[in-house]
Amino acid sequence: MTVLAAKLSRLWPLLVLGAIALMARILPGPIGQIALYPALGVFPGCALAWLLFPDASSATRAVVGVALAPLVASIAGWALAAAGLPFAVATGAIAATTWLLWASLSLRDRRGRAMPEGEDAPAPRALWLLALGLAVAVAIPHLINPWMLVKSDAWNHAAIVHQILERGMPPEDPRFAALRLNYVWFFNLFVGMLSSVNDGSPFVFMTLLNVMDVALIGWLVWITAWMLWRERDAALGSALLACFGFNAFSWVLWPLRGLTGALGHNRSWELLKAACTVPRFASWRIMQDLGAPNTYIENFVDKFVTGTSINYSWILMLLFLWSLIRLMRGASVGAWVVIALAAAGMQLWHGVVGLSVVPVALSAGIVALLARRFWPWLPTTRTIAGGAAATVAGFAAAAPYIWSISRGWDSHQSGLHVSPIHLERVIGFTTATSCAFALALAARPVIRAWRERRGAVAWLAIYAFGMLCFSILIALPNANEVKFPIQAFFALALLGGGSFLALARRVRARWGTRGALLFAALLVLPHVLTLVGFTLDPERNTYAALHPAPGEDDLYAWIRTNTPREMVFVDEGYRDLVMVRARRQLYLGSSSGPERAAFPLAQVIERRAVMADLFGASAALDSDAGALRRLGRPACV
Repeated sequence: MTVLAAKLSRLWPLLVLGAIALMARILPGPIGQIALYPALGVFPGCALAWLLFPDASSATRAVVGVALAPLVASIAGWALAAAGLPFAVATGAIAATTWLLWASLSLRDRRGRAMPEGEDAPAPRALWLLALGLAVAVAIPHLINPWMLVKSDAWNHAAIVHQILERGMPPEDPRFAALRLNYVWFFNLFVGMLSSVNDGSPFVFMTLLNVMDVALIGWLVWITAWMLWRERDAALGSALLACFGFNAFSWVLWPLRGLTGALGHNRSWELLKAACTVPRFASWRIMQDLGAPNTYIENFVDKFVTGTSINYSWILMLLFLWSLIRLMRGASVGAWVVIALAAAGMQLWHGVVGLSVVPVALSAGIVALLARRFWPWLPTTRTIAGGAAATVAGFAAAAPYIWSISRGWDSHQSGLHVSPIHLERVIGFTTATSCAFALALAARPVIRAWRERRGAVAWLAIYAFGMLCFSILIALPNANEVKFPIQAFFALALLGGGSFLALARRVRARWGTRGALLFAALLVLPHVLTLVGFTLDPERNTYAALHPAPGEDDLYAWIRTNTPREMVFVDEGYRDLVMVRARRQLYLGSSSGPERAAFPLAQVIERRAVMADLFGASAALDSDAGALRRLGRPACV
């Protein structure tokens, strides 16, 4: 009876989460959508984590499981939807099946067995506070300011979600009818599956994913740093450094902005005054004032307050590093599976992350293999080869998808010509200043690890150096290389965690509690200013989606109800509300060219001419009608 009671006691988290997910059907609005999130955001990943790592600690399995869940759910949803199941039915099937599997595995839990040495990392109270604090900090501004839900990338991502739900997979670009989307869309598929239940809001689910991801960052760094160092201080320090050390103290260089006006080629008093303006505390543009001068915007919080897939790709990147390091600590079938899943998932969710992390990791393995001739204590050939094989297998599995969404970026079609390798001052300075704090802290632990012959640490140091070089040298269209520095930073944070806590203790020993609090405040300040800036931004008062004209919402509701799903709208004002409120495609929904979304340049020119004539002289209506007829679907002007 005692054994049975012990087993049943392990089910209470599953029972609670299962009951919450079931209540999503009856709870109204956003509350019901929050209740639904565990159905795909927890159950699938935890079932897999309990299956792959039966001897791991509950904390490790929970972190890995919640981190894997969106990826596993999106892959399963893609397969079921491709087989013909409606999205809502597929969502319910995935949730029910994986919950039952998770419950079954929990009842057969092996926690009575001895843990592998060092696997059961003790989770300190500070880590719980860190995760909860970051989650609340990101969630509250969304509750205060509705603009936070719909701004920037979130609006276009919601339109893609509706394209998937209305027209299926692969989606077409909602801003450019009849063009297959040239962008990663598994993020939108995950959000769409949740939204298909009770016709939920994609914006709410994008925000929920952001909140979960920011809470997970510290935990993932914790379990990875523990696997790397087997030291409590290094693990906790790495978690804190990862969450607060990116671009740290760069804002103190703000006064140097005036040097261009005082010492540069184009010296002038007006330029000096413009450089030294007061920071914009009540605007999202405060981010521009929180970095060093002459750098791109780099901000840790920014990507957790915008509807975008990149922050989840960082989660997969950390899972990838954790599983590789775990493999270096000893053979594990589960680690191989996670390596392959993460390598594939980074491509499925955000190719910028995957197409940088995977080649750098493989290159780091090659360098380590070559270096073993001189330092045989580096990770074994079998370990490196096994990790590389799993990485290549995952990458290859996602290759057809990456090829299909990247074809539009071909220069012959888009007209974009970007040299893939460059040495450019701004990105170099951006990488240096955003990673400087972590780089300085990582130096001593890496030297110590080299002396102590820690092979996994040496491999990660090679990887971090490679990612720093990649950040500086590789160029992407639309300056997307600005996404690379934080990837190098996370590796440095894993290396420098022990030094971070040692520094904090030295500050406290020399300056007392007040000095320690001031040190902490200086690190937290950029996060606070960023969130306050977003919350108070005046755009909330003018954003068209939040302030419709009289009858406008009724018009979009009528369009959605009374026009065919394949109807294309030609609108002079590039009204992207049609894409989200009416869930219909636009003939041309952006005034930008191919640099934003890889629209075919020839088609952009043609469609601009058609619209200019339709809403202008109307001198070539037969030609305009022919262009619309070539869409192969009804069009409305």
